[in-house]
Amino acid sequence: MRQIKKEVYEEIQKDLPKIEQAMSSRNGSWNLWTKLKSKYPILLPGIMAHVRQSAKVSSVGLEADFRPELTQLKEAILAYLIVHPVEEESNEKIENKASEQLSQSTSESADEIVNKKIEESKVYIRDNDSDKKQIALEKIWDGFERLKTVYGEDKKKSVKELISVVSKGSTKTEELLNNEFKELTTIGNTFQIRHFENGKTSIHSNAQKEYLYFRMLSLISYCLNEMK
Repeated sequence: MRQIKKEVYEEIQKDLPKIEQAMSSRNGSWNLWTKLKSKYPILLPGIMAHVRQSAKVSSVGLEADFRPELTQLKEAILAYLIVHPVEEESNEKIENKASEQLSQSTSESADEIVNKKIEESKVYIRDNDSDKKQIALEKIWDGFERLKTVYGEDKKKSVKELISVVSKGSTKTEELLNNEFKELTTIGNTFQIRHFENGKTSIHSNAQKEYLYFRMLSLISYCLNEMK
């Protein structure tokens, strides 16, 4: 299987945030789309076959809206990352020794959103910028919340079934996982990960962000692997 080289991965790290920022306004989307549609057939051959460009109509004072194409491209990039390993050199900006987890194979969920949240979070955690690592935490916690509903919209019932399935009949494992789910849910609600109101605990360093990230990645990876 083709491996994604470090230099290509670094370009993805630069471009995914640009695509996210472009979602706030149609203006500028054409310029970004023009650059990326020329770039990615070279970086990731075949990827543009999964992106469909529609006819555009411009309005007075407004550019044609290419945000749908940018969204498709982002989804295609994330899907590509799911099935292609990344060179280990891409982990060099992570101090936490658990960074090897990023290169380990994790079973895919039947839920595509969970898979893409995981891959998107990896793009951001591999950056040495503190703000990008913060985004990685938000993405991986979003994946966690989505995982909680893998067995239905009733989150409590779904989590109970999920833990039962991945515990494989061990009451000790079930107790351990139940506590871990509760602890990480509490962390997500009390620290500045998904909520930033006054009173939420700030995360003071990149080391702490990486610790929380890999703790969450370990739990999600374990669940996905054991669900198979």
